[in-house]
Amino acid sequence: MAREVTHDANGPARIDDETLEEQGGAAYVCQCGLSSNKPFCDGSHAETADEEEGELYKYDSDGSRRKIESIEYED
Repeated sequence: MAREVTHDANGPARIDDETLEEQGGAAYVCQCGLSSNKPFCDGSHAETADEEEGELYKYDSDGSRRKIESIEYED
């Protein structure tokens, strides 16, 4: 499964001691691209659990998902 994620950030997010404290002492960085608390994970990746292998998905800004196309993976 693959997904297209459009980012609008144009620079890095600084993670300092104060930021870590706000996050409860630990920080999990979003890897799915869907978090509304970037760069931190907010659990949005749970929405990807039922994505099908070989399908490409687009997540819109309102969180809705649609299949774009099937993709072939080469071994």
